[in-house]
Amino acid sequence: MIRQLWANAKGKFRTSGRYASATVRGTIWLTADRCDGTLTRVTQGAVQVSDFILKKKFLVHAGASHLAKKA
Repeated sequence: MIRQLWANAKGKFRTSGRYASATVRGTIWLTADRCDGTLTRVTQGAVQVSDFILKKKFLVHAGASHLAKKA
């Protein structure tokens, strides 16, 4: 089963999954918990993704995605 949330926001907003979270930067994005990890897909703007497994932050721009793979 996939848990997912599409979001469209400006200002200070954050979505969280099991293995990653995304912080808004005036954009449209998807956060989806899947069986292999948490996928963050950006369709407009950019989001900062905090990967809990790698303990790193990534800036994901429109047209790109980041999969935080479970350990």
